[in-house]
Amino acid sequence: MEGGLPRYAPRVTIKPSAALVRVLLIDSNLDQRDALESELARQGLIVSSAGDIRSAKDSLVASPPDIVVLDVDLEDLGGFGLLSTIVTETEFPVIVLTERSEEALRLLGFELGADDYVVKPCSGLELTSRMRSVLRRMDGRRVEHMALNSGDLSLDSDSRQATLAGEVLALTSREFDLLNYLVGHKGQVVDRDRILRDVWRSTSEWQDPSTVTEHVRRLRHQIELDPTKPVRIATVRGKGYRWEG
Repeated sequence: MEGGLPRYAPRVTIKPSAALVRVLLIDSNLDQRDALESELARQGLIVSSAGDIRSAKDSLVASPPDIVVLDVDLEDLGGFGLLSTIVTETEFPVIVLTERSEEALRLLGFELGADDYVVKPCSGLELTSRMRSVLRRMDGRRVEHMALNSGDLSLDSDSRQATLAGEVLALTSREFDLLNYLVGHKGQVVDRDRILRDVWRSTSEWQDPSTVTEHVRRLRHQIELDPTKPVRIATVRGKGYRWEG
């Protein structure tokens, strides 16, 4: 679809079961897509599917989902481009699905803004659990309006906007959450496992802690004068990170 995607806020409806959650499953492998769609439907989700980038974009506009499950192997890894478009132009949470487990691809997925990364084969039950975890995190992000200030940095949780010396920072949703968390714990040392738990609502059993390292690296490139010699987000060797402001 030309002209990009309209920016929708996700319609997150969290209940004890996964019922009423609308999923867009994007996978070019028809047999795998049909099998997974049936499994997810049995778990109580409302599933629509697409097999290529054009139909995926059409579905996002015609029937906005609560969450997207995207096989990035789509059209010879062209799914990474679609991931970037969804993250940049919408507010839909995205779980990356792939048969490839290389660390470089996992890091690329998280760098582009994926909320989780699942390697095939996976069961419908596992994928449903992952989706519910992501949706809980999304639902809890805007509990109350709060602004945090640290020197020339200001973060507004209502608009989810961060400014540095009056200039708006181009942060992904995850980067904003991480920065907000670090500033909110100024002076405290927080390790990667704690950040995974509190920001990602996950654990090292589900996600590689290196994704925290990568997100910290990206933040430093936006807020530090010299990212190689950070003074705002300090690394406490063997312990974690500490916001110095």
